[in-house]
Amino acid sequence: MARGDAPVPPKRGMDAAMTKAGLATLETERLVLRPRTPADLDAVMALNADPAVMAHIAAPGDPAMGREAVAARSFAHLDRGLGYWTVLRRDAAGDALGYVGLIPDGPDGEDVQLSYRFAARHWGRGYALEAASRLVRHGFETLALAAIGIVTHPDNAASLRLAERLGFTPAAPTDAATIGHPPVAAAHLRRTRSGWLADNPTPPAA
Repeated sequence: MARGDAPVPPKRGMDAAMTKAGLATLETERLVLRPRTPADLDAVMALNADPAVMAHIAAPGDPAMGREAVAARSFAHLDRGLGYWTVLRRDAAGDALGYVGLIPDGPDGEDVQLSYRFAARHWGRGYALEAASRLVRHGFETLALAAIGIVTHPDNAASLRLAERLGFTPAAPTDAATIGHPPVAAAHLRRTRSGWLADNPTPPAA
């Protein structure tokens, strides 16, 4: 969540498939990350109604997880290249696995948070790691974000493991965010662009 600790350098490269909305369609070996459309909201509502998915996120029926609230925030920051991506298998493009997102965060909304949520039936297959890793790459390599944060429940072991595998480390909170039901102080993690670039250097030109 914290803002970058250094000036943002020029972008290293741009994804070729930038959409008019300002988001890119991204791909991995197994997955397609497609920018969210209004037609995806039914799938999001199904995730938000699943007690297993929401166990560490919010109470059942929380208005912030309702259709109107989700729709309002889904497309509000496309001009910054921020938003949500529906995750699909490349060999079964009609079946949404879940979603990932890069969304504004922090007291002034200038920080960026990585968001991820997958249907319980797709847990344990590495989809979240594969999709989130691709989106982190997009955030640092294409959008040149100075840093990306993760805000999660301190008891959400799966989410914390995923954050660790993505290279995120614990960070001091920038606000008093709470999460879960009953609400508890959220765990904050952070990864900087400089650290990501050091771990993912540009291959030398052929």
